Amino acid sequence: MFSLFLFLTTALTPQAEELLERGIEASHVEDYVKARIAYAKAKRICPKDPAPYFLDGALTFIYMVDFVTDSLEDQFDKDMNKAEELAKAGVETNGENARDLFFIGSVQIFRMVRHGWRRQYLRALSAGSAALDPLLKAVELDPNLYDAYLAKGAFDYFSGRVNRYIPGVPAEATVEKGISEIRMVYEKGFYFKASAGQALSWMLAEEGRSKEALEVSRELVNSYPDARTFRWELGELYLDLWMWEEAKELYKELLADIRRDQPKCYTNIYQIKLRLAQVYAGMGDDENARRCCLEVIVNKDRIRRDLGYSDIVKDAEKLLRHLDG
Repeated sequence: MFSLFLFLTTALTPQAEELLERGIEASHVEDYVKARIAYAKAKRICPKDPAPYFLDGALTFIYMVDFVTDSLEDQFDKDMNKAEELAKAGVETNGENARDLFFIGSVQIFRMVRHGWRRQYLRALSAGSAALDPLLKAVELDPNLYDAYLAKGAFDYFSGRVNRYIPGVPAEATVEKGISEIRMVYEKGFYFKASAGQALSWMLAEEGRSKEALEVSRELVNSYPDARTFRWELGELYLDLWMWEEAKELYKELLADIRRDQPKCYTNIYQIKLRLAQVYAGMGDDENARRCCLEVIVNKDRIRRDLGYSDIVKDAEKLLRHLDG
């Protein structure tokens, strides 16, 4: 992992390399101020390098997801566009090279995820397709550039999922190949190590392998115990495995952290209320389950329903109907 980091930062000064590493670690625990300062300093030291702009753009995206907002999209676009511009200039000057191709493709990966988060699925597919070619070329030039396999792993996994619906077309080997590639990024990557861990956990859960997913998710939480990001996924797995007591404890702790650190992020607050409702329902405590569902429904005007991958209010209404049925 460290050698990969050195490879991707060879165009930077040692001081800038240290700043980027500091920023990445801060981003994993949602210390946005510390990470932003580190990236800003790296930009001043190496203004012609794509790495600090790419990482600053990634940080902005992580913040927008964490706070369920799209208010910083202009900043996200500015940094990602600059990273892409500098990486393309590097290719023009030095020819095709793994480092610049990696950043060109990785910018598209984040655009893909952003469009998906906004439920713009055709734009997400277009960005994902655009990411594949430069990242595959980067891997051809340097097979040890493990982070570049993130896009390929996602492409293979979802291609295999689609092939399951086409008679006579092999699917399972492609699905497993995608999972293996994502696992490799998780085990050996640098920039996308944590993201690959989350993707791996999600894929395993989707494939009905929740116990394997649980192991990955717990590793991430143990590595960053104070971070909110990784506890969200762990809570989902506790629900999948009917681990009600573990889920209740996790969501209560997460709710306390959000009320302390994100007191006006009502979408996160009421998403946890929905999860607690599901936990109480699983435990047979219908009274508390109804109470939590009603809290979500009554406060529906405070909840963002156009971002993310589910509608919290509709889910609460469905659960309440089930409880009253």
